[in-house]
Amino acid sequence: MPNSSPFIQALTLLPVDYQSLAEIQAMLRERDVFTSGYEHAGVNVYDPVTYLQDQLLYDTSFCFRYDRNVLSRLVEVVEGKPLSTEHRVACGIQMLAQITEAVVEPNIALYELGSGRSHADANEQLALFRCIDHTHPQHWADLATGRANALRARQLGDWDGQSIKEVNYAKTLNHWRASLAVCLKIASLELNSMGAEAKMLELIRWMEEDLCFLWPGVILANRYLAPDAKRNGLFKHLRSQNRGKALRGIRNQAWDLTLIYAWMNDSRGSDTIDRIVILASLDRGLHSIARLVLIAAENEDLIETARHQKLEAEFVLAWGEGRGRRLLKALLSAESRRISNPESKRLLTLEYVRDLERCLEEEVLRPLSSI
Repeated sequence: MPNSSPFIQALTLLPVDYQSLAEIQAMLRERDVFTSGYEHAGVNVYDPVTYLQDQLLYDTSFCFRYDRNVLSRLVEVVEGKPLSTEHRVACGIQMLAQITEAVVEPNIALYELGSGRSHADANEQLALFRCIDHTHPQHWADLATGRANALRARQLGDWDGQSIKEVNYAKTLNHWRASLAVCLKIASLELNSMGAEAKMLELIRWMEEDLCFLWPGVILANRYLAPDAKRNGLFKHLRSQNRGKALRGIRNQAWDLTLIYAWMNDSRGSDTIDRIVILASLDRGLHSIARLVLIAAENEDLIETARHQKLEAEFVLAWGEGRGRRLLKALLSAESRRISNPESKRLLTLEYVRDLERCLEEEVLRPLSSI
């Protein structure tokens, strides 16, 4: 007699063979491509069973927010590019998103494309992604596991285009402006001759007096400005003689922060609608920042304690006991002053932020010999 449990039925009806599921689960976990609100509970975010249980028991829905590196790899697969390991990992991510019936949100990746190229290019890639998202998940599984080396044209899903919402992907996002200002400031400080601790203190002062506290930016600066920081590809080409190339690296870094902000906003709103938002990226550094920013505490009374413990560990690891504690004290004191004196907050008009960006760009674009 067949097992009538809805969970067992759902598991046996998954549209991908079990062997592929097991291989892809192991591959994605090893590559460390997801960040979500699940981690603190010790839940395996790479196992389809996790999603099925929450769907059936708690009516939970899921959203995968894609980084540009995931979306671009999937597009390259469709275009027939030779498959690298990163392409296969992206195919595994797409397979898991589809079999868990998650909504996939690629909009920040499309805004990044639209800002660097054009709205038309971004819209074209969105239409292609809709076809990708309607492709049978077994095809993605075969590509992820190496059982297939290319996606045939007839395997690409059909999409009629009726559900697309017109969006201007060339417009500038507010989170992007704030992220760019922070990244420009961090870059200008790194190019300055002052000591490392003085650079971090100046960033704290600047956030308090001239902008606002942007926690992903704080963590990025802490990882980058510390004297013995393992920078892992952050701010690529910053010291290039080609200052335009350096600026492009800063802008790319700003898009990483923009993605984290978007994911944070998703996560904050998820508690009221029973939705789990997964940040999907091939960038380990981005995940490292996102995980520290996200304070996953079930009891609200514990949030501040957990937050302080995480920040203390982060600063001490980067700076050592003495400097790390001094910098964290300065940071939390500045944040407290901003909270207790809201009237002192600077009015961040569009004109002001644009002027701030222009001044900082001028600093980082100066020839290295003059800095």
